[in-house]
Amino acid sequence: MPIATPTALAGERRLFDRYPCPHAAQSFFEEQWRDCAVLDISVGGALIKADCRPEVGEIVTLFVEDVAELPGAVVRVEADGFALRFESSFAAGA
Repeated sequence: MPIATPTALAGERRLFDRYPCPHAAQSFFEEQWRDCAVLDISVGGALIKADCRPEVGEIVTLFVEDVAELPGAVVRVEADGFALRFESSFAAGA
């Protein structure tokens, strides 16, 4: 996987490049682990495809098999999933 770098495109709101994530994943919220798929991931967050969706602002732990366990806050809910901003990004002001 290439090293994530700040996105250089003018007008792009994302701070970091996003990458596809082929690993199996689970999300933990409401005291339950749930299967999900990570559509893309960056240093600052991830887009998750899931049947169950948490509320905006809820803290979710994303477990990506063979990669990491990443806590984050839900920043957007969509018809087929949700977007997370990782907690490590909060301190950086991202």
